[in-house]
Amino acid sequence: MQKNQKNIMIGILMLSFQITLAQFKTTIPLDKNVTTGKLKNGLTYYILHNEEPKDRASFYFVQNVGAILEDDNQNGLAHFLEHMAFNGTEHFKGKGIIKMLEKNGVSFGKDINAYTAQDETVYNISSVPVNNQKLIDSTLWVLHDWSGSLSLTDSEIDAERGVIREEWRTRRTSGFRLKSQTDQVLYKGSKYSKRDVIGDLNIINNFKYPELRNYYKKWYRPDLQAVIVVGDIDVKTIEKKIKSIFSGIPLDKKATPRNYFDIPKHDELYFGTASDKEASSTSVTLQYVLDEPLVKDENVTRKNVMNSFYTSILNNRFKELLLKNQSSSLNLKSYFEPVSRLNTSFNISALAKKGKVLEAFEDVYTETERMKRYGAVQSELDRTKKDFISSYDDFIKNKDKVDNDTWADKLTNYFLKAKPFLAPQDDYNLIVGIIKSISLEELNAYAKTIQKPTNQVVLITGSDKDQNDFPKKEAVVEVMKKVENMTLEPYTKKENNAPLIARELKPAAIKNTFDVDGIKNAKGYILENDAKVIVLPTTYSQDQIIFSAYSKGGKSLVKTEDLASAEISTTIARSSGLGDFDNMGLKEKLTGKVAQASPFIGDNTQGFQGGSNKADFETMLQLLYLSFEAPRFDPNIFNILKEQYKNNLENIKQDNENTFKDTIELANSNYNPRTFIFNDKFLETIDLKKAENIYRDRIKNAADFTFIFVGNIPDGGLELIQKYIGNIQSNPALKENYVDHNIEPKKGKTEVHFTRPMEVAKTTVYLNLTGTIEYSKENALSMYVIGEILSKRFLQTIREEEGGSYGVNVGGNLEVIPKPTFSLALTFDCNPDKEEKLMQIVWKELNDLKSNPVSANDLEDIKKALLKNREESLKTNSFWNNTLYNNSLSQIPFLQDEEYKNLISKINQKTIQQFSKHVLDSSSSVEVIMSPEKGK
Repeated sequence: MQKNQKNIMIGILMLSFQITLAQFKTTIPLDKNVTTGKLKNGLTYYILHNEEPKDRASFYFVQNVGAILEDDNQNGLAHFLEHMAFNGTEHFKGKGIIKMLEKNGVSFGKDINAYTAQDETVYNISSVPVNNQKLIDSTLWVLHDWSGSLSLTDSEIDAERGVIREEWRTRRTSGFRLKSQTDQVLYKGSKYSKRDVIGDLNIINNFKYPELRNYYKKWYRPDLQAVIVVGDIDVKTIEKKIKSIFSGIPLDKKATPRNYFDIPKHDELYFGTASDKEASSTSVTLQYVLDEPLVKDENVTRKNVMNSFYTSILNNRFKELLLKNQSSSLNLKSYFEPVSRLNTSFNISALAKKGKVLEAFEDVYTETERMKRYGAVQSELDRTKKDFISSYDDFIKNKDKVDNDTWADKLTNYFLKAKPFLAPQDDYNLIVGIIKSISLEELNAYAKTIQKPTNQVVLITGSDKDQNDFPKKEAVVEVMKKVENMTLEPYTKKENNAPLIARELKPAAIKNTFDVDGIKNAKGYILENDAKVIVLPTTYSQDQIIFSAYSKGGKSLVKTEDLASAEISTTIARSSGLGDFDNMGLKEKLTGKVAQASPFIGDNTQGFQGGSNKADFETMLQLLYLSFEAPRFDPNIFNILKEQYKNNLENIKQDNENTFKDTIELANSNYNPRTFIFNDKFLETIDLKKAENIYRDRIKNAADFTFIFVGNIPDGGLELIQKYIGNIQSNPALKENYVDHNIEPKKGKTEVHFTRPMEVAKTTVYLNLTGTIEYSKENALSMYVIGEILSKRFLQTIREEEGGSYGVNVGGNLEVIPKPTFSLALTFDCNPDKEEKLMQIVWKELNDLKSNPVSANDLEDIKKALLKNREESLKTNSFWNNTLYNNSLSQIPFLQDEEYKNLISKINQKTIQQFSKHVLDSSSSVEVIMSPEKGK
């Protein structure tokens, strides 16, 4: 008895060390532009005026409660409750919240969402039009009802059990299963080891209704809640509304304290392994669990900056080591991450080559030890400072383009974790001031303090069949001791101070100019080498230029036997450096630069995607020039890539998702030999010289390319374009086009049903209806609308009524190249026992499209969302770059506002029914269903 009492007392003492009434705070003042207050019932509010996007606002409801506060018999109810918030409240019965918002173009999933974590639950209603005061009021009443007025009816609870079951099934991926195993080690002795958020399926299926209501009443209360409104709103008006709407919410005087849970301290190194049949790689991670400071002051901010410096420098060294191809690792990385509200961890991790787990761990530990022992060198610190300051310069120049959701997320962290929230200029001054003041001596002294001898956790994860390669704890500890006692040389680095382009270039003449139909501010130029250039100056962002380029042909002009090498050609080129600079040399040369020009070779086109700020516009053009004139193909990079592929192939055959994807690709192409499949044959076929030849054959001849620039083009920008693009070699007589290889499903119906061994029984369904059709804006929009209508219908029938799937992803699309082709594709996971019934529902909904008029309300909601999305997109550089790209490549005309609105207005129940009939009657179908093996 005395022994038992002693054990109980020890248990109580241990538990008391895990629980604390933490008070998070910051000594750094909140941005004065944020209006904040706390109502008498304890509810906190934050309001910020922001005009990105214009005429829109985001509403966040933040609950400082999550799965960690569940009792054992409530495991999963915090997440369940999040779902129930959309299933009826005092002022919005049934699906009233979603219906009200979607009638105003605010879409469920895209604009309306929520998440539950261990320590918080956050709801958001984003991109709400602010010119409708009734909508603003209704949105605030939604937040009010979430606070304490959910209906939680028996019938809605029971209906949601099926949805949660299917989310549980969908989320049981290999990564999730591995984490479930490693969490038992990382969180040993902590409640976090028992809370994976989605919860215990037995509890989800069987909990009594009062248990959910009790959790709701206990934890959803104003003293743990915040209302955040960010957008193009009148702050005083919103504050008045918040006070009026939320002040009446009562607070129980006997409210349960909100406790925080620690991870127990430990002197011993914790060690754990985890394996899964479908794991595709083996990794080893050493975590140092650290305390998260409760008070966020300038000293904490300074440490956070040094943490970022430390990992940035260390990761660059890891990359150098990997590029030498003398490592036992496929990847090495270091990073800090939060692991609980009270803890963070510093991690070093290695992705091991086959059978080289211990050697990979020695690689990562040795470089980390070298950094700890000798620190950084001055040139590393200088480059890191330059990079970080450049990033903050870019932020401050584009501060007016920071969107509402970004600020709302930051205010969420201010409320939950007291992470400082400053005005952009104050934030810039603080962080850049810290960056400039950090000395090499300070950083190197700090680097010695990060790795502590206590609270260490080593985790190894991989495939079941690789378990025999997992080292034992004793072997890992031995490696750590060996490295700590070995002689190491300090890090050294040679600098390459040559210019990016040594050759003197002069601007080429402009031969001709042209206008772009429908886009009056865009200007076209034909350069002396016949390169076609389109420039659209905008002021949507103060310091952003988006760039794209294309030429026709792509992989369609590559021999079938060389397609594998074509797949890797731009990957090798992008990873090998440019001109006189190898990979790391180019990275160092571009320190502090905001510039990118990344080549691609697609199915029917080749080209570039990139961008820059105004100051580095010339650097972007230099990278583009070198990508044509002086690409590199490093044999070392090829060997690294091939080894990575080989390592992945060892385990990818066990990956059910990859098998499903490959099956779809083959069925959609009617097993065309040109279909790309990542398999042993691919690995045997890839060839460095072929990859180089393909790149040089595709990325050549400026005369066959169109180059598009959109944004805040600097003064003299056109002359720089003439200088670099105008000097790319060209052959005006050579004009290429893509070849249509007729890669499409066989005519009629294709069915591929197969089984796989699975850890969690799950059927995955894919259905694609495809065919040829004339391209027009009307047809393209109608295809999109059909997809959206089906999404709404499946949400109602398959998810809500049947509880059959967590969600059905549907997309209607109309491609132009290589020929106008429509595609209506859907995919979902489900219980194998329900597959037959759900497929009957799928086909019924599809056939109803052509036999019955669609819901007028659903159609109107979709049309409003289209107009709202268009209005938002018109104010972005990316929209205009895509528009000019499609206009030039496929001759898709741009519609002015009135033309677009007129087109939308013509879409009605009759046109959709007629179009659906054409699509369904003329389509071929591909149905792929993957189910678990019997008895598995």
